[in-house]
Amino acid sequence: MASLLARPCSLLCSTSTSTTRTPAPFSAGTLNVRGVRRVPGLASRLSSGSRGATTVRASGNDGEKVVYNKEFGYSRKDVLIITFGLIALGYALYYGLQATGMEAGLAGNWVQLIIFMGICVGWVSTYIYRVATKQMTYVKQLEQYEEAVMQKRVEEMTEAEISELAGEVEADKQRRMAARQAAKRE
Repeated sequence: MASLLARPCSLLCSTSTSTTRTPAPFSAGTLNVRGVRRVPGLASRLSSGSRGATTVRASGNDGEKVVYNKEFGYSRKDVLIITFGLIALGYALYYGLQATGMEAGLAGNWVQLIIFMGICVGWVSTYIYRVATKQMTYVKQLEQYEEAVMQKRVEEMTEAEISELAGEVEADKQRRMAARQAAKRE
């Protein structure tokens, strides 16, 4: 483990140029910069010049409420239910096949095949369904981004621009309705 940490931390390690490198001393949530050699040009980017402990945070909360996905399959509880359900299904199939007169080894093989193929076919079918209905993560993120951009643009518009845009939308609706009525007459 130390050898994995030594390479990324080689710029922050001791001043000696020996082949043995020790990683920079870290503690949970803080970067301890005491006793670490400062590399010219790099020191200004790492800290503000003080030699004390600097708190490192991945992100702030900024008072935003966290929204959790409540759909089935997205929580630990749901994953545990699915896991134990599959295990129970395996046991039920195994003992069910043995009750019908099948040998234990052959029943185990059939249970493995059925469970494995069921999981594979089930998983692939959910992926195909999500692709067909465009319910993929990327598409959802793109739609959310486009909505946020449009909402921001509308917020930045003046009342005159909003009323002009509403007039254009209404004129476009009337043009489309006229075109549909003309197509119905033909």
